[in-house]
Amino acid sequence: MERRYISAVKPLEPYILQVDFVSGSRLFLNMKPYLDKLRFRPLADLQTWNNAVTDGIFIRFGNVELSHDEILAMAEQEH
Repeated sequence: MERRYISAVKPLEPYILQVDFVSGSRLFLNMKPYLDKLRFRPLADLQTWNNAVTDGIFIRFGNVELSHDEILAMAEQEH
């Protein structure tokens, strides 16, 4: 059985990531504070940023990948 947690992802401006979960919840994650970290620097390129896709478990921006667990942990750190 394949689990899916994320139903959709949409990159918004300026570097706000909208994540829709299969539960019906929606999260807006501010990615701007992470852009200075080596791992997330490619997201500063708008073409890379705007090419976010999900397979239901991961969100991918080219070579940059985030799991649903990591997204939730990042959201918890914001508060």
